[in-house]
Order: sequence, then C-alpha cells, then structure tokens
Amino acid sequence: MLRIATMTSLAAYSVVASQPLAYIFFMTAAQRALSAPAYVELRQRINPVMNRRVPAVYLVALATVLLLLALALAAGRWSLVATTTAALLCLVVDTAFMLRENAPINGIMDRWSPSAPPADWSDYREKWFAVYAYRQIAVLVGFLSLLVGAVYG
Repeated sequence: MLRIATMTSLAAYSVVASQPLAYIFFMTAAQRALSAPAYVELRQRINPVMNRRVPAVYLVALATVLLLLALALAAGRWSLVATTTAALLCLVVDTAFMLRENAPINGIMDRWSPSAPPADWSDYREKWFAVYAYRQIAVLVGFLSLLVGAVYG
C-alpha cells in the first residue's frame, strides 16, 4: 500500500509541478514577449480554465500526500515521513501564495479590456511573475523531496 501511495503522490504532485516547469522553460519568456492586448487576452483565456481545474489538481495532490504521510507514519518510515512532510509544507506554501497573491492579480486582470489595458499592466505582470517564482521554488523543492523519499525512503 505504501508503494502505491508513493506512486500516486508522485503522479498527483507531478501535475502540480508541471506548470512551474513549463514556465521555467517557455511560458515566462513567451508571455513577456507579448504586447499588452495579447497578454491581457491570454490571461483572460487561461484564468477561467485554471479556476476550474486547479482546485481539483491541488486537492488530489494534497490528499495523496496526506495519505502517504499517514501510511509512512504508521509504517515507521521516518525518512519517508520527513520527505513527505517537506513536500506537504511546500504544497501548502505554494497554495498560500497562489490564493493570497496570484489569484487576486488574476482577478484584476480579468476586469481589464484587452483593447485598452491600463498603463501599469506590465507592473501587474511583473508582480505576478515575482510571486510565481517563489511558488515555483516551493513546488519544485516539494516534488524533489517526494522523489527523494520515493527513491531513498
């Protein structure tokens, strides 16, 4: 059961980690190259999709990591407990930053007109990217922690 929980946690967490990786490799540069109207329209197309799908992705990741943590505790697998706890904390940090910082910025961007974005639109974009950078670190550290636990725990 512990192996299945480990694989399930890795699979669920990898979906969460895929977005930061995409942003590292291509999304950030691509979005920074967009004009104001194109950027606003892109955000306004992405946000509704993310608002529908992200809660389920995060809930599944959270549930599978909590299950793995409970099973590791019950089995006395202390290194796996440590790596899973780290992954859980990273997921909580990411979620807190998302809800406290990125989601409100998304809400502001959703009210803009693509044909007439505000003069300070790029300030919002840069703030979004700055917060997201912290989230990327948290998620990737958490995912690596789960991987270490799976291999060495």
